[in-house]
Amino acid sequence: MDRTDEIYARAIELAYGPSKRQARLQLVLNGLYYSTLLFVVGWIFSMAIDRDPPVRQVSREVVNPGKLVRPGERLLIRGVRERSRSCEITRRWWLVDGAGRRLDYEAERFDAYGPLGREEEVIGPFIPLDAMPGRGRLLGVVAYDCNPLQRALGWSITTILPPLEFEILPRAAAP
Repeated sequence: MDRTDEIYARAIELAYGPSKRQARLQLVLNGLYYSTLLFVVGWIFSMAIDRDPPVRQVSREVVNPGKLVRPGERLLIRGVRERSRSCEITRRWWLVDGAGRRLDYEAERFDAYGPLGREEEVIGPFIPLDAMPGRGRLLGVVAYDCNPLQRALGWSITTILPPLEFEILPRAAAP
């Protein structure tokens, strides 16, 4: 081969051959892809193992005078709790009346955002008009959705509330 052929062969090699720049770019893009993939998998894993309840119930008690309530009146419950993070909450209550019947309430959904720490409030459901007199018990479950995976899959952190006992009096006579 003469010198001219070598020059043309080298020119074609440089024009159409693999470039060192492309190899480095591909290496950088592969690094970004796999680091992003690792980050996403780690983030999903951290959401999957997030199972600690965000609220610690300090105390919960019926505050109606003498723990007595009539149908149609509100059962007042004073609750003290410590909230460690903000979540979406679904609370479900059910009542067992004096005849042993279970009366379900609609689920309440709300957001618990705002300042963290100790909270105190008085809440409670109204006693249904068809509740039978006698010893009543209020039972409840609270479900917390604290991250997108729990919201998407319905895989909530669930806490069963201790039952509260009270007395249901007969309905008041109409005036």
